[in-house]
Amino acid sequence: MAIKKKWPVEYEANTEAWMTTFADLVSLMLTFFILLISMSTMDKTGLADIESSFRKAVSVLNSGTKTELQIIPPLLMQKMISPRELMLAMRQNSRAVMKNSILDHKVRGVILNDRLYLRIPDAILFDRGSASLKPESVKTLVKLAQMLAMSPGNIRVQGHTNANIDLDNSAFDDPWSLSLARAASVLHILEDEGVSPTRLSLAGYGPSQPISTEATPFGRSKNRRVEIMVYQ
Repeated sequence: MAIKKKWPVEYEANTEAWMTTFADLVSLMLTFFILLISMSTMDKTGLADIESSFRKAVSVLNSGTKTELQIIPPLLMQKMISPRELMLAMRQNSRAVMKNSILDHKVRGVILNDRLYLRIPDAILFDRGSASLKPESVKTLVKLAQMLAMSPGNIRVQGHTNANIDLDNSAFDDPWSLSLARAASVLHILEDEGVSPTRLSLAGYGPSQPISTEATPFGRSKNRRVEIMVYQ
């Protein structure tokens, strides 16, 4: 005998049916994002080539992960960038060379008329009335000289003192001769580290070219300096 069903037919609720729709939605979203990523990913090799070319165009140092100085040959550097860009790059490289040394944050790099002036206070390099370099400053000057030896441009080392500098118990009779002797001490470091003598020149300006006031101790200390000037 056939069993008659009641109308309307009643079905039991399926509490897990929503999971099918949710799984389909997640699969579609995952496929969509994978497609976006695959379309936007750059070729790593091409990106590395772009980065390398950019670094060579703006810096004296070659790109790389080593800490040793790797300098672009002078003739190639002169063809790649303008004189002012070269001085900017050399100032940046000099800061890197002097980082964490006795000269760090003591040397001021100034660019005037496409010339780079590295101004070093005399108190860091010399004792009072002396033209002999302090041993602790020589190591950093050697690194700086090695960088300059591989960089283009001419170099003039200039000594500056004060008119009223204390020369008691000093081997020098006047500030002019002291300024020249101090500049010569720094120049010898450059020459010993491979800077060609044809690129070097020397000047002792004594008290004739102050950059600050002589009325205060701070101003006078700024005037007593050695400058390494790099120019085309």
